[in-house]
Amino acid sequence: MIAVNDQLPTSTLLELKVGDTITSGNQSGIIQKVEISETDEFLMFLFQLESNHIMVRKLKQVC
Repeated sequence: MIAVNDQLPTSTLLELKVGDTITSGNQSGIIQKVEISETDEFLMFLFQLESNHIMVRKLKQVC
């Protein structure tokens, strides 16, 4: 089980796939679907679980 939050490296979030078990706060479950959206400032990860979802927003790193 992987604990996800906005402190987790983006590379780790990108490696998560359907079938992985994740947890965040009091929510946990098996990933059914992953959606990633992008704005100028953020990457938004939406992990759809069996009965709920977990959303993680990552600030883009500008070098």
